[in-house]
Amino acid sequence: TEALEQDFQEVLQELVGDQSLERFRQEYEKLHRALKKSNEGEKRLLKKCRELNSEIVSNAVKVQTALRLSQEDQDTIASLKREIEKAWKMVDQSHDKESRAKETISSLKGEIANLSKLVEQGAGLSVGQEQQVNELLAEKERLAAERDAQVEIIANMRAQIAERLATIKEREAERSAISRATSETKMELKGLRTDVDRETRKKERLAKEIKDLEHSLQLKGQEVKERR
Repeated sequence: TEALEQDFQEVLQELVGDQSLERFRQEYEKLHRALKKSNEGEKRLLKKCRELNSEIVSNAVKVQTALRLSQEDQDTIASLKREIEKAWKMVDQSHDKESRAKETISSLKGEIANLSKLVEQGAGLSVGQEQQVNELLAEKERLAAERDAQVEIIANMRAQIAERLATIKEREAERSAISRATSETKMELKGLRTDVDRETRKKERLAKEIKDLEHSLQLKGQEVKERR
């Protein structure tokens, strides 16, 4: 650019003061301004291209990391899905156990009620019957505790399933976002490269016009010298 500016100033000095070359001087200045502007535009676009390239490289690293994590995630997801299936089976089993426990407790309540009636009727309880009542009450408490434990297991498993499904969804969303951002940057870079090519062609055309004009000036200068 400095060399270009120096050449311009040298040619301009040769044209100053010669009225016969005024039209050439104006045209030369106009072309030089256009070339300078085009040169600056090309530099600006190339700088933006470099920035976008860096962004793409950075995103590519992220994508590679995401793909690696994706592979790990696929394994984890498969494992989680197996665990979830297993958990749901356990939930179903827990429901069955809970239902059976409720039925047994209900049946035990009936038996205890019958024995209590016998006591109320004054029949009294034999040692064996009293022992049976105590056993039935203990069994009722044990089953009630087991049922409560199963209810808690079901709640915990549902919470784990929800948490794991949320993790899977979050990771998939992250990968999609990175891929989308990379695609958008590539599209932007493609557009900028088209602009750079156009600006470069414009610069080359202007440089050729200046060269042609300089050649015309040389010829004109020779003509002027010959006339003198």
